[in-house]
Amino acid sequence: MMGVSFSLSEYDTQRLAGLQRTRRTATGLLILATLVFAATFFMGDATWVQFLRTTAEASMIGGLADWFAVVALFRHPLGIPIPHTAVIPKSKDGLGRSLGEFVRHNFLAPDHIVERIEAAHLPARLGAWLTEDGNAETMAGHLAATVGAVVEGLDAEAIEDELERIVVGRLRALPVADLIGRAMQAAIADGQHRPVMTTAIAGIAHAMADNRAALRRRVAQESPWWVPEAVDDAVFERAYEAIQRFLTELAADPDHEIRRSIDARLSDLAERLRTDPKMEAAVAARVEELTELPELRKWARGTWSGLAGTLVEASTRPDSRLHRRLADALKGIGERLANDPAIQARLDTWIKSLAQPLARVGQRELGDLIAVTVDRWDPEDTSRRLELWMGRDLQFVRINGTVVGALAGLAIHTVVYVAGG
Repeated sequence: MMGVSFSLSEYDTQRLAGLQRTRRTATGLLILATLVFAATFFMGDATWVQFLRTTAEASMIGGLADWFAVVALFRHPLGIPIPHTAVIPKSKDGLGRSLGEFVRHNFLAPDHIVERIEAAHLPARLGAWLTEDGNAETMAGHLAATVGAVVEGLDAEAIEDELERIVVGRLRALPVADLIGRAMQAAIADGQHRPVMTTAIAGIAHAMADNRAALRRRVAQESPWWVPEAVDDAVFERAYEAIQRFLTELAADPDHEIRRSIDARLSDLAERLRTDPKMEAAVAARVEELTELPELRKWARGTWSGLAGTLVEASTRPDSRLHRRLADALKGIGERLANDPAIQARLDTWIKSLAQPLARVGQRELGDLIAVTVDRWDPEDTSRRLELWMGRDLQFVRINGTVVGALAGLAIHTVVYVAGG
């Protein structure tokens, strides 16, 4: 009986049981033929006994020959070191390499894989699967969980350090003065600054109205002591009303000469921001001060923490926006894959373009894996493994040899009997 020194899976256990049953059947037939052959010597010399003896003898010979052939593959028959037996243990070193080469050239040939990919119509089948009820949601759940797991597994402190470095570095590297100057020039050219200026002028007028009493007290403080209060009131009212009318006119007239003067000064400032090294240096100094603010650095570092927390939390809820958007995106992809022949053709071409180089890599890696794995096996262990996988079918060779031997013996004896009669 075959001894097993390696661990067996459930499937291996089933194969071992099948091998043992088939071996018992083959051995039983051989024993039966031997018993019949022996019994014929006690049955006399009748013609039918001669036929039976010859049939049993040929069956016994056929069964023994096939038993020897099968056993010789895996071990020495009866433990006798007969030449050219125990074939597999002796040839183990070349077996792994040969098996790897066989798999490489017969199962992973690039042309064969491309043919299978063409016949499979993978993009259309994937699209049809994604559009079926629940599949997109299920896949979205797996993707969301994967995103959450990846985010949780990342080194948050390292990412925060890198974000801080990137934000600070980008701010320092930006030509802020030039950018501000260009933005101001574009805004002035399109008149986008005018509503802002109008709002600012109106704001000044409202601020004066809100602080009218404070302005009156200020006028009183600046007025000589000997000026009567009634005169101060009259002067203040006339000045206040004049300023308010002026501000109203200024806000209502975009082409007012003062506003044109302000436009000119703004244009000059924009040009100086772009061309004046002193202005550029001044802005750069302010930016440098900004990059040293703890609040800015804290904000840069906290960006990842907030994003990561949101992603992890969303990945655990089937009703989250992340889950919903992933599911909708997958459904949309599935519909396009299922119904757009152009996309199917492009994806088929892309998959086939990857198939050949990947198959070549797979050929080499799988062939080497098989060879290295078999090389690591003990010779006896290799024999047992292969007998486990091939032995049941080989036991049918023994059964067939016993039966065919009996039929051949019967046929030969019949021919001899007829020819001699």
